[in-house]
Amino acid sequence: MHTYSLNEYVCIALLQNGAVLKMRNICNQGSCGGIQMAKKRRNRAQSVSSEANNLSSDVRRTAVSLAVTAALSGAPMMTNVAYAQDDDAIEEIITIGVRMSILDSVAAKRNADTVADIVDAGALGSLPDQSIADALGRVPGVTTVRDSGQSSQLNIRGMNGDFIQTTLNGREQASTSGYTESTRWMAFDQYPAELITQAAVYKSPKASLLEGGVAGIVDLKTVNPLDAQKEHNLVVTGRLSQNDAASDIGGDEQGYRFSLSYQGKFADDTFGLAAGIAYLEQPNAFVFSRAGADSQLGYDNGNDWNADGSNDNRPRAFQWQAGTGTDERIGAMISLVWQPTDTVKAQLDYFRSEFDRGDERHGITVGGMTNAANFGLTSPSVTNGVVTGATITPIDVTAGGDSTPWFESRTEDQSTQADNDSFGLNLQWHVTDTSTLTFDASRSSGDKTRKDRIVSMHDYTFSNGGLDWQETEGAFTYSYNGTDIPNGSFTGIDLSDPSNVYVGRYEEYPHEYTDEVDAFQVDFVQDVEWGAISSFEVGVRTSEREFVSERGTFLYGTRYGQDSASGCDRNMTTVPPIPCMPLSVEGFASVQSVPGVPDHLVITDLQGFAENAFGPGNFNGLKVWSDDWTFIESGGLEEKVDSYYAMVNFDMEWGSIPVSGNFGIRQVETDVKANGLQRIGGGNGIPITDGVGVTNTDHIPVNYGPEYSDTLPSLNLAFEISDNDVIRFAAAEVMGRPPVGQLKGGAGSWTGTNSAGETEYNVWTKGSPYLDPFRATQFDLSYEHYFDDGGAVTAAVFWKDIDTLVEKVFTGADQTDEQFFADLGIDIPEGMVPGAFETFQNNDKGGYIRGLELAATKTFDMLPGVWAGLGATASYSFTESETQVAGGNFSGELLPLPGLSENVWSATVFFDYEGFSAHVNTRYRDEFIVNLPIPGSSTPALSGDYTTVDLQMSYLFDNDVSVVFSANNVTDEPNLIEYGVSGTLGEYKSFGRQYYLGVNWTY
Repeated sequence: MHTYSLNEYVCIALLQNGAVLKMRNICNQGSCGGIQMAKKRRNRAQSVSSEANNLSSDVRRTAVSLAVTAALSGAPMMTNVAYAQDDDAIEEIITIGVRMSILDSVAAKRNADTVADIVDAGALGSLPDQSIADALGRVPGVTTVRDSGQSSQLNIRGMNGDFIQTTLNGREQASTSGYTESTRWMAFDQYPAELITQAAVYKSPKASLLEGGVAGIVDLKTVNPLDAQKEHNLVVTGRLSQNDAASDIGGDEQGYRFSLSYQGKFADDTFGLAAGIAYLEQPNAFVFSRAGADSQLGYDNGNDWNADGSNDNRPRAFQWQAGTGTDERIGAMISLVWQPTDTVKAQLDYFRSEFDRGDERHGITVGGMTNAANFGLTSPSVTNGVVTGATITPIDVTAGGDSTPWFESRTEDQSTQADNDSFGLNLQWHVTDTSTLTFDASRSSGDKTRKDRIVSMHDYTFSNGGLDWQETEGAFTYSYNGTDIPNGSFTGIDLSDPSNVYVGRYEEYPHEYTDEVDAFQVDFVQDVEWGAISSFEVGVRTSEREFVSERGTFLYGTRYGQDSASGCDRNMTTVPPIPCMPLSVEGFASVQSVPGVPDHLVITDLQGFAENAFGPGNFNGLKVWSDDWTFIESGGLEEKVDSYYAMVNFDMEWGSIPVSGNFGIRQVETDVKANGLQRIGGGNGIPITDGVGVTNTDHIPVNYGPEYSDTLPSLNLAFEISDNDVIRFAAAEVMGRPPVGQLKGGAGSWTGTNSAGETEYNVWTKGSPYLDPFRATQFDLSYEHYFDDGGAVTAAVFWKDIDTLVEKVFTGADQTDEQFFADLGIDIPEGMVPGAFETFQNNDKGGYIRGLELAATKTFDMLPGVWAGLGATASYSFTESETQVAGGNFSGELLPLPGLSENVWSATVFFDYEGFSAHVNTRYRDEFIVNLPIPGSSTPALSGDYTTVDLQMSYLFDNDVSVVFSANNVTDEPNLIEYGVSGTLGEYKSFGRQYYLGVNWTY
């Protein structure tokens, strides 16, 4: 006999009673899989109608209520309802901890009408997760990207955030993940786990889902208070935290987090209120080293340093840093639901998150080792073609720029602030017993800012009574420790001596990114009995999205070590005249250390130093014509999208095999317009005044972009070959819009003269709105076997055929014509001819991504005594692709698609007994490509494989108080990145372990 889950019994009971309307309100896609899955089991339901009909309205809400409570509380989940198979009585069984969370997720996957993986509320509430990213990282085929030691972004099936669509309650979300550019990526650490009840990863789309997820769609859900277990529900959680690495580098190791949530039902359960707040304040700390600095990344291969007949790879720069700061996040959620009758429901949702990440860095930087003619290299040690140790001596310390080595103590402030607001109003009207009309209006906005402040200090030698100065001549010696932190030392200079260490350069490059989405959607569902067709759905959605990027700069001095012959650099008209000389750090600095190099001076009060040196308010980054990139890289992008869909849901039998699913088409019309400035030169533009009062007439404003349409068919089939076995097949056309930073309008330019004496108009851009979206055809096939105890074994294969990718190109003047400029929306000024063009454009280097996903979940109830509480869940995915991208700064390399790890696995062992619950999770991912942010651009690089281990233990007392201990990143696994040379130092970054101890209380 088939074993039914609670959610199946709820749906069956409602169908037997003909209460279709109530079923829609109670059963959502995560719990019942929607009306179609319940209908699919209608025939089998006849044999259990007596048990099902005994369900009361209170019991019908139990499963959803418990999931919601667990999600909001962070407490071990409890469920207290199960059903006897041999009589009409309801048997009460108490189950606690992560076990029920995992089993609920398995049940939700079984009932889904697409290829999907779902993290149910209990899992989010029970696992040691600061955000939902960690929980989603345990889904097959999903991997995380770590930031400050915690999961922040997702890769799905070998594709990064450029290919992922993210929604909250089905609504498109604004992005706050920009660091060096506007982006569509979602910063998942913006969402506290305590305020999310469910997260679904849709790997195959259906027509009613929002387009944009080539890799997949991630939908997050908040609570419906009418599903609460009791009339009034209160949950309080608190945690103390500790980072074991922060104190070693001068940071604060202590932190805390708490959450408070309430759910209430009023007016005979027709009005519901849910409100929650989650606060996090914890240290973030890291130790960082790399073979690079700023835009000087990787290795030079122009010399044979050990005279063996082969050129050797030599690092162009070095950097050692320690970073400390505090993550402060406030998340708030409120939901109001009014349901006066079974036919009408109105729900208003609001979600806000404020995330301030303190990121203050200090350390030593060695740069300017690009040109071997400008320094001496002695005592080289060469291993496997890499100069792993040597002494570097500058030939002329006054040469300037990055053409000769320079040594500095650097202090940075890379702190960020991200704010996100989401509003949503949903009105649902059951027009008849078989038809539903839904209206949804939403607004999502995100703001991200980063100060990007850098202060460089050098050892100076003064002469002529202090009127002349230059960087002190010295030497630098380094030695490698494999891929770990190298050692560095100096002779002739002391970067810790305040009597001769001064600020040579102060700079700010503020970043401000905003993203706003307004959307309206109308959906209609009609249940029918047209043979195999059980219902059809139609809908229309319109949205407007606007991205804005703002850049600026403030510069004083020269990073390489100002000398008396050099000027004090740009935009100084904003400040009172100050001496054009190195600036004293007295009263604002202290001596600190970082692994691998000698002690050095660190400015401990950057704001105070800047105000003392330049005057309050006189050092803000501005748009200035002396750095016209600040204008070119600023600008906006507007997207207007109209989409329409029609979909039929079917429920039939193929022979004796029940088959259900859906087929639909989504039509998408997109209008893209980018705005910015284009430099045409020669004073042929309009007067524009910059932030320091300088007026320029070389630029004109532009606003241009294409319109295009996509027709996206999708098919989802589920074959229930037995009561415990399901085969799924899905096929679809999918699309995703290019990264925002690659769609920018405007252009910088320079002129030249060709062989015919004509003036060439040469252009560089940060992007082009004429880029085509990512388009792909995909197929999914899976087999799922479900155990009677709730576990499962699943296997899936998938194939994605991507049409084109985007790459940065440089077209020489002799290869460019007027049509090429016209196709990219750039007008050639009168009297000029086409020249060179550097931009982003679509290529024909698409290709396949294909893979295999395996997953298993098993509980061991058959074991005797306490051992019956054991269980395990694990997943493995293999992904490969023929797609490749250029190697950026690491010239000559072709690299896999960013985000693709061939092998990924996750394993969790859990144990629940009486009030005790514990589990350990281990996650592994292979090496993969990441896009490194560098000044003015980005470059792909190979990130090494890593394994992370998390654990949690809790005990629930009889008074509804539980004590929880958890640890993240138990093995303190570092991030390793290669800079174009395998097996040697590129980047090394470690974060420390994070421990939590706290309590939960529910009422």
